[in-house]
Amino acid sequence: MEDAEIVLMFSLLIIPVAIWLQLWVKSRRENRRNMSGEEEFESTTRALFSIVLEGTAIVGGLIMIIMGLSGVVKYIINFYAA
Repeated sequence: MEDAEIVLMFSLLIIPVAIWLQLWVKSRRENRRNMSGEEEFESTTRALFSIVLEGTAIVGGLIMIIMGLSGVVKYIINFYAA
């Protein structure tokens, strides 16, 4: 296996993980909503922890999507350039 193929393999593995992270955060937020559509937390500490955790997951997921897609694009460019 060449380096480009290894990068492609990891890129294709990263993308579903990043999408799962986005869906996980969305389901957590939906589960906290009350009848009027507002998020409810048990305490301020839980709210802060959830905001930091979910924010990190969202940003990390977006970075992983960008890295995964750039790996795929790099492989396609190298494949057609050769």
